[in-house]
Amino acid sequence: MLEVTARATQLMAEQFKHKRKRSIRLFVKLGGCGIRSFGITLEKPKATDAVFEVDGFQYIIDKVLLENVQPIKIDSDGYGFRISGSGISAQHGCGNCGFMCGDGSRCSGDCAACTHKCAYGLRRLRNKK
Repeated sequence: MLEVTARATQLMAEQFKHKRKRSIRLFVKLGGCGIRSFGITLEKPKATDAVFEVDGFQYIIDKVLLENVQPIKIDSDGYGFRISGSGISAQHGCGNCGFMCGDGSRCSGDCAACTHKCAYGLRRLRNKK
């Protein structure tokens, strides 16, 4: 099962408006401290993939991976994607401050609502306007 929120669909449309290919692969990547998270890339489906059509986009994921991590939810804070599944939490923060905000507190993952923005979060907000 795959759920894509309206905010995520809107950001997908903005991010990929100049791309003809609208097949988005979901994959799991291993980050610092062994933390698993989802990544996305543009790619054609393979015979071993599950394919979901949602609002003009084709989301693809390996069938075996899907069995292990479903249900998957793709959401957005308006600046980036927050993808979560069974046993894999959405990444928090912009990632450029080590997931710590400007005051050293744990990042909520929502740059727009942060009260102590890191330098990268400030740039993201300024460029979004």
